[in-house]
Amino acid sequence: MSFFISGKCGICKKHKGYRLCLRIGKDICWQDCNDMRVDRRCPEECAYAVVESENLQLKTKADSMLEYTELLKKQIDRWIALPQVVFNGDIPKDIVQTEAGKKRIIEFLNNFQINSLVPLTYLKDKLSLNDLKVNDHKENYEDISRNFINFIISREWERSVELQKDSSKYEDQDFRMNYLKRISENYIFKKTNEFFLVSSALSQDKKRALVHLELNGKYDLTIVLDEIDGSWFIALKVFGKPEIVNSEIQANQQIAVLLSKNKLSDAFELLKKYSTIYVDSSDINYYWGMYYMFSNNTKKAREFLLNSVELDPDFLEAKGLYATVLLQEKEIEKAKRLYQEVIEQNPKEIKSLNNLASIYIEEGNKSEAKKLLEECLKIDPNFEYAKKNLEKL
Repeated sequence: MSFFISGKCGICKKHKGYRLCLRIGKDICWQDCNDMRVDRRCPEECAYAVVESENLQLKTKADSMLEYTELLKKQIDRWIALPQVVFNGDIPKDIVQTEAGKKRIIEFLNNFQINSLVPLTYLKDKLSLNDLKVNDHKENYEDISRNFINFIISREWERSVELQKDSSKYEDQDFRMNYLKRISENYIFKKTNEFFLVSSALSQDKKRALVHLELNGKYDLTIVLDEIDGSWFIALKVFGKPEIVNSEIQANQQIAVLLSKNKLSDAFELLKKYSTIYVDSSDINYYWGMYYMFSNNTKKAREFLLNSVELDPDFLEAKGLYATVLLQEKEIEKAKRLYQEVIEQNPKEIKSLNNLASIYIEEGNKSEAKKLLEECLKIDPNFEYAKKNLEKL
């Protein structure tokens, strides 16, 4: 489950070679594949071989929108330089030497429903077709992923916040500062200075997308994005290939079992391994917090529990445990606020009810404490901590 990339392209030697080229018998990247297949000489049995189609489109396989668009640019370069039947054998780059010729090409293009992936802006610029109307480009999931990595490369950490799903949670300054700390201190992001978009995939309902990127020619990164009201936002970042995204569940189960059996050294090894891959996992950060609680290291526990709550503010177990750590460190007001949030979301969460009651007892607010403790015992009459606190009153 390594996030290191192996197997370089047999042509450029720079990017990952993830498809076999039947022409040269080597694995190559899609950029070099595009350079070769545009000449129409690839064997028919290759899924990436180009088949001519109408309206500047091509029938072929592509692993991302970017790959297909870049291939279409090469097709446009070819199209404008060759005689075209639709223009009675005239060459487009010669036709546009006159205004009448430009109008002729524009009328031809306007007669077709052209796929939105066809880069008409590129064609417009190539042939100086100033009157050609081109629809505005709406950012897709690949665009958002590229924007994010460009912000990482330029170290504009703050600008990456707006691309995150549920970014409104970062109005909380603790969450915002924690997010910026996590991302700016990630050892791969800190040294990222280039990237290559390998592939992308869209879920059947078109609400989730995976974008596979290569960082510095060395690391795999998969960005998981969700579509919300017509716009795309980053939900998760996983250092690995797309096929391991859903393996986080099994990783969490393994860690939970080890912690439940108090096998701390084994749990530590798995936590160390998986937290470098699933960097946005609220669960793994929660398990780190538990590990350090068991190890009596409240400082480290606090760090990871804050990560967990920042990543998922609705993760009530993590929020309750984080509040308990704050309580131990005498940050009473923060702890009180978090317990209140937990109870608001789950009125039957007896640990938070009891702990908030403990705070009220220390503050001398006995009536509120009594209400909470009586509520605890309604939910669980055998809850010993609540019984003891009630005795204090």
